[in-house]
Amino acid sequence: MTLRPTLGSRLAAMPLVRAVRIAGLGYRRYLLIIKGCRRSLSRPPPSPSAKDSAMSASRLATAVLLLLCSLSQAREVLRFAIDAHNPPFMYVDGQGVAQGLYAQTLRQLGERAGLTLRIEAIPWKRALAYLEQGSHGVAGIYRNEERQRKYLFSKPIYREELVVYARKGHAMAAYSGIASLYGKRVGVLSGWFYSDAFSRARDEKRLLADEAARDAQNVDKLRLGRLDYLIGIRESIAALNQGELEEAGILASNLTYIALPDSPRSRALLLQLNPHIADLPDKARAP
Repeated sequence: MTLRPTLGSRLAAMPLVRAVRIAGLGYRRYLLIIKGCRRSLSRPPPSPSAKDSAMSASRLATAVLLLLCSLSQAREVLRFAIDAHNPPFMYVDGQGVAQGLYAQTLRQLGERAGLTLRIEAIPWKRALAYLEQGSHGVAGIYRNEERQRKYLFSKPIYREELVVYARKGHAMAAYSGIASLYGKRVGVLSGWFYSDAFSRARDEKRLLADEAARDAQNVDKLRLGRLDYLIGIRESIAALNQGELEEAGILASNLTYIALPDSPRSRALLLQLNPHIADLPDKARAP
């Protein structure tokens, strides 16, 4: 059986300067590591022999390579972002920990694929900005044509129903298509994509999309009559609705995905994650 060489063994077989480049360290950082190792390891006798000097150099090289390996392994932590304000699907708890369906899905996939993930719950616009910059993957995202040109997507992980809500008893027309929203003020979440038809209507200014950071803000505005409608995921609005809101219709039924920056590393990562999506519990798998 042939074992695949580890990064540590490959670095150990290289000259130090080349190993530094492979590990992705700058020359200044390399010098700092060398100085630190010398302070901790060098115990020169009064008159060192050539053999002692060689052993000291060997010890120094070994220590540096161990540090390089540990730094390289630390870089293997994969960073993902979810929305901090969209319970029960994704949110941040009182201790600052990412929670909800998509955080749990990421943890399960990481555990099954043997990956170390760091999951951050942050405002959705910032999560999308991090995805654009290539520093994070994002879970719980919808797919559209623009995003498909820029990012890589996992197999679907869930399906969300986007519902149009109105104030109960205020005789708003039932939703029967995007034209039902023309000329209306509609509460939406900042940075969210809802459907291609909704995006076109907003871009053409056929409706007024009133943005908020979280569903609770839109629910309050609708209660106060500052909105004609709001759009939200049924499970998210159900937790906030105290009987004042009623469903006017279904805007869209969207699959959700994990999106990654388009890179060879991301393609390899999807090969590790996708086989485990089918094994997720029913509540964390797209119907």
